[in-house]
Amino acid sequence: MATNLLETEEAVIKKARRLLENEGGLHSSAHPEFLELLQAYEKLNKDLKRLIRLSDRNQDRLNKVNLKLEDFSGKLSKYFSPQVYQSIFSGELDVSVQSARKPLTIFFSDLQNFTELTERLEPEVLNELLTNYLTEMSGIAIKWGGTIDKFIGDAILIFFGDPVHNGNREDAVACVSMALEMLEKMKDLKSKWRDRGLTMELSVRIGIHSGICTVGNFGSEDRLDYTVIGNSVNLASRLESSAKKNTILISEDTYLLIKGTVKCESLEEISVKGISYPIQTYIVNGFSKKKSKKIAALSEKIPGLNLSLDPSEIDNREVALKVLNDAIKLIGDKGVKSL
Repeated sequence: MATNLLETEEAVIKKARRLLENEGGLHSSAHPEFLELLQAYEKLNKDLKRLIRLSDRNQDRLNKVNLKLEDFSGKLSKYFSPQVYQSIFSGELDVSVQSARKPLTIFFSDLQNFTELTERLEPEVLNELLTNYLTEMSGIAIKWGGTIDKFIGDAILIFFGDPVHNGNREDAVACVSMALEMLEKMKDLKSKWRDRGLTMELSVRIGIHSGICTVGNFGSEDRLDYTVIGNSVNLASRLESSAKKNTILISEDTYLLIKGTVKCESLEEISVKGISYPIQTYIVNGFSKKKSKKIAALSEKIPGLNLSLDPSEIDNREVALKVLNDAIKLIGDKGVKSL
C-alpha cells in the first residue's frame, strides 16, 4: 500500500540520484547542498512509508473493532424496543435513574389456558410455540410504533406515547389498531399450530387503557429497566384478565379517544383494587365505517377565514351544518346557496 501511494516520490528520488551520478549533471558547488537535500527527502519519504504501514495496520484493527461493535450492537438491540434503542444510542435518553409522568396508552395481553399447555407439551415444543407467537406479535407492535416493555411468560406489556409521542388520540388509535391486527394474526397461528398437531385451543385476551403513567429508567445505579408503572398499568392488566377469549376490552378513557375511528360496544363496569370508582368497559368490534371510507379532513387559512374541519370528529351533524350555514350568511355571498 505504501509503495503504491509514494510512486511519484520514489521516481523523484531516482531522478535525483541519477543527476548526482552524472558528472555533468550538477555544478560542483551545488553538489553538497543538493546531496544534503536529497538525503533529507529520502529520510522523510522513509518515515512516511513507516507511517502509512502503521496506518494500514491501525485501519485493519479499526475495521475489526467496528465489526465487533456492529455485532455487539445488533445483539444488544434485541434486548430493547427499537424506539428505546434509538433513543439511547442517539443520546436522547440518558442512561440514569430518571422518570417522568406522561399520558400513555397501555396494552396487556396473554394466552388463555397457557398454564395448562405448559403441562402437556415438552419444553422444546413449548419454547418453539412461544417464540413463534412472541415474534409475530412483536413484529406487529413494532409496525404500529409500540414500545415493547417486557414479556412475562406468554404475557406482553406494550405502551404507546413514549419515547415517541404522536398525540393522545393517535397513540390510542395505533394501540387498538395493533390489537385488532394481533387478533387476526392469531387466527393464522392457530391454524398452523393445529396442522402441527396442537389440538388444544389457544386464545388471546387483550386489555387497553389510556391514562397518566410514570415512565422511565427504574432500578439501581448498576442495573436499569426502562418500564412504565402506575395505576393505569394496573388497570390495563385488570382489563386483560376481565376480557373474554379473543376479545379486546378497553376502558372508557381509551374509548373516548378512539370512538370516531373504532366501533365499540359498552359492557359492564368493573371494580379495580386501588381505584375507588367503578370502571366502565367497552369491547372493540373493529374499525368504523368512517375509517374505511377514509374521509379527509379539511384545513384552510386565509385572511379573515380560518377553517379546520374533520368529519370523523363530528358527533352532531345538524349543529355542524348550522355553523357552516351561519358562516356563509356572514360572508354575504348571494351566489352561494345554504347547505
